[in-house]
Amino acid sequence: MQKFSTRLCCTSNNNDSFCGKVPTPMLDVVESPINLKNLSIKELTQLTEEIRSELLSVFKEMKKPSKASLAAVELTVAIHYVFHAPADKILWDVGKQAYAHKILTGRRPLMHTLMQKDGLSGFTDQSESEYDPFGAGHGCNSISAGLGMALARDMKGKHERIVTIISNETTMAGQVYEAMSNAGYMDLDMIVILNDSHHSLHPKVDDDFKTSISALSSTLSKLQSSKSFRKFREVAKGVTKRIGRGMHVWAAKVDEFARGLIGPPGSTLFEELGLYYIGPVDGHNIEDLISVLQEVASLDSMGPVLIHVITEENKEENHRSQENEIIERRSEGLTDSPQLGHEVLPRAYSDCFVESLLMEANGDRDIVMVIAGMEMDPSFCLFREKFPDRFFDLGMAEQHAVTFSAGLSCGGLKPFCVISSAFLQRAYDQIVHDVDRQNIPVRFVITSAGLVGSNGPVHSGPFDITFMSCLPNMIVMAPSDEDELVAMVASAVQVDDRPICFRYPMGVIARTDKSLSMGIPIEIGKGRVLAKGKDLALLGYGSMVQNCLKARALLLELGIEVTVADARFCKPLDIALLRDLCGNHEFLVTVEEGSIGGFGSHVAQFIALDGRLDGRIKWRPIVLPDNYIEHAAPSEQLTLAGLTGHHIAATVLSLLGRTREALLLMC
Repeated sequence: MQKFSTRLCCTSNNNDSFCGKVPTPMLDVVESPINLKNLSIKELTQLTEEIRSELLSVFKEMKKPSKASLAAVELTVAIHYVFHAPADKILWDVGKQAYAHKILTGRRPLMHTLMQKDGLSGFTDQSESEYDPFGAGHGCNSISAGLGMALARDMKGKHERIVTIISNETTMAGQVYEAMSNAGYMDLDMIVILNDSHHSLHPKVDDDFKTSISALSSTLSKLQSSKSFRKFREVAKGVTKRIGRGMHVWAAKVDEFARGLIGPPGSTLFEELGLYYIGPVDGHNIEDLISVLQEVASLDSMGPVLIHVITEENKEENHRSQENEIIERRSEGLTDSPQLGHEVLPRAYSDCFVESLLMEANGDRDIVMVIAGMEMDPSFCLFREKFPDRFFDLGMAEQHAVTFSAGLSCGGLKPFCVISSAFLQRAYDQIVHDVDRQNIPVRFVITSAGLVGSNGPVHSGPFDITFMSCLPNMIVMAPSDEDELVAMVASAVQVDDRPICFRYPMGVIARTDKSLSMGIPIEIGKGRVLAKGKDLALLGYGSMVQNCLKARALLLELGIEVTVADARFCKPLDIALLRDLCGNHEFLVTVEEGSIGGFGSHVAQFIALDGRLDGRIKWRPIVLPDNYIEHAAPSEQLTLAGLTGHHIAATVLSLLGRTREALLLMC
């Protein structure tokens, strides 16, 4: 079912900046891809300019740029011109390439709601449109999904085209090559388009030679995609097979040599995997794109084809866009990080982490930093600039990053493996088998933990507490403020006999009055009490400690004084602290920005086995709900999740039998 109508008009005042500011006469008549079919090349070129202008207007208003979508405008138009979605299935490997796709498939009037509560997703989404046959967010999944759809199509006797678009970033991921290998083996009809924005068709040579290169590339791409060339290759292979193995091997080598001349370095890799390679194609030449796609679409029983498309990004615009995006991501957490009763300048978690790691690295040459699947935050650049030989950006290769870090540790180094919570899920087998099982001291820094605002459920990180804390050897901790994060970095440096991890969310960290200095390691498995009360204890984990303090302040106004404790560790738990809280309070409430099965479950396991639940204590968990929370502002997401200070205070009031006051507090 579609979440949004695909036939909407621009009537809302909110749409003025997108529908009325810049004249878009060609785009205004496009309500769906079918409207593209009768346009001329000149009109399609004008359409691409209008779409790019529209996207820039959207990004300017929202401060959420997507250079990938800007680079893929001509490619998107060409795909929808040639193919017949939604009957033909178009799968985007990275959803942020697909904003022009959203505009062309009836969602233009809602682009101003992109990544906002109840608005369009920042990624492709099956529930949003029939033109999105598969969800995309983490990357590298489209070929696998497309191959499955191709097999299902053939088994059901259908004839739709399957088109998957991957980016150069996703070619770092192993799943892409697993899928390509399987596609080559199964020899099913499907089209893979590699949108390569890191290469250029035009090296630094004079203009005349650039023109020659473009012309040659265009000619070769059309030749490769033509029926006659493909038929010639197949016939030639058939003939050489009949005239003997020696001649066949010789002809195959000649063919490979010819393909090497036609294609760029690396093109024969795709051929070895069983995909017919076409390219490179100028991704901003709409006429060439359409010509190649039409030729490929007209082939019967073609098997898997890879079309290598080169696109270029505006470097100045992208640099500015990346800075704006980082500022926006950090500012998203500003209103949702309660402070400790005083006003200080906001500070990003990542800034605090990197600066503290830099201080440790200055005195310890064994410390190295490994990142994977992450955008280059300016704070990470600080470490790279200071220690270029001790910084490793592995791209979209989380599985490799984990085992690579294990190897670094076995070699005597102290790796800090920095991966977002959502992407760390990909590397779980490596965490279990290569690190925890062997008790190798890798230091995992889990970023973007919990809710992530406008990035929604695709990039949210609710599960890491659960899947890391069930591992026998893993130390699992989370900082509640700036000083705690610095101390946990110092603790991670000192631990050299087992793996350790700590998590922090997106946004800004709770500040303290102290200037940042080298941290003092925390005793492993030792929590702390921040405020003492009676009757009820709030035991917070990580960022939720601050919301527990906010709840305590609200309750004090009602004459209720509760204890607030910072667990610090999910594993090992502070047994003495738990026994103290259970022995001196009637209620124990655990609070975490994580899924069921996490910190609260570990607390419940202990107090149950310790016999505490047989007596006076009553335990209640506050966790993220057992559903995916859609994209919205962080404050809105926390409200939906029931994790604000007001929600925590209302839970306390309900437990104390003051239900009416709890309801009034939430009004």
